[in-house]
Amino acid sequence: MNESKEKLGFELNAIQRTMFLPLWGRFKESKKNDPLLYDEKAIEIINNIDFDFMSLDKNVDEYGALSWVIRAKRMDEAVKNFIKKHPKATIINIGAGLDTGFERVDNQDIMWYDLDLLDSIKFRSKFINETNRRKFIAKSVFDTSWFDEIEPIEDNILFLAAGVLMFFEEKELKKLFSNLASRFPNGEIFFDTLSSEGLNYANEIMKNAGMKENMLSWGIDCAYDMENWSKNIKVIDEFSYYKGIKRKSHWNKDLVSKLNMCDENKGANFYHLKFI
Repeated sequence: MNESKEKLGFELNAIQRTMFLPLWGRFKESKKNDPLLYDEKAIEIINNIDFDFMSLDKNVDEYGALSWVIRAKRMDEAVKNFIKKHPKATIINIGAGLDTGFERVDNQDIMWYDLDLLDSIKFRSKFINETNRRKFIAKSVFDTSWFDEIEPIEDNILFLAAGVLMFFEEKELKKLFSNLASRFPNGEIFFDTLSSEGLNYANEIMKNAGMKENMLSWGIDCAYDMENWSKNIKVIDEFSYYKGIKRKSHWNKDLVSKLNMCDENKGANFYHLKFI
């Protein structure tokens, strides 16, 4: 944004607050001396908004904030690995919210789509602009008419879903994955999940953060269970949320204990699937 512009001022409703929390988490991490993830666009957005973001901190603990940062880091890694193999890939960011992944991973050749509901896309458009390689689609992921808005795929396609799928019922997700597999064979999808136990824990975090209107619905304990959803789904990889994340010496013992417990119990995980 142009620094000469006046800062945007507004009150956040429940949906907007849900979008701002991960953005605020990435902003705070980016201001550290040795961040796990640096997000220049998040800094730009936050610095151009007239809002007391510190008020969001009251109901968010260090564990919750770190989980948002690591989720973004994992999504970035998945895209970077994919576009090494497919430099002119198409990326579909499901439930984009105020995600700023495109700015962090763009190789100047990929085609990127941010998909979300109309109200969310309108809000997103206040801070992020479309380009010839970065398009917005204002539709529900379950409205398959958005398939027709994807330009012919030059290389291959990767779907991302960060903090999204657990809000839906399993029967809805089965139909969605079946539709994606039918329309985009050979495509891949990378997303985060919660176990059935992790689902309950996450809902407690949501309540404490004041987001009682946005309870989670879907938990799953094994990626290979999804191969039973369709003969066209194959697991590429699954791993626990904090696997390979080096525990920093300044992190408090309670935080490290929560990270380790989540990994040991596989309370939250990342799945990488392929449509065949």
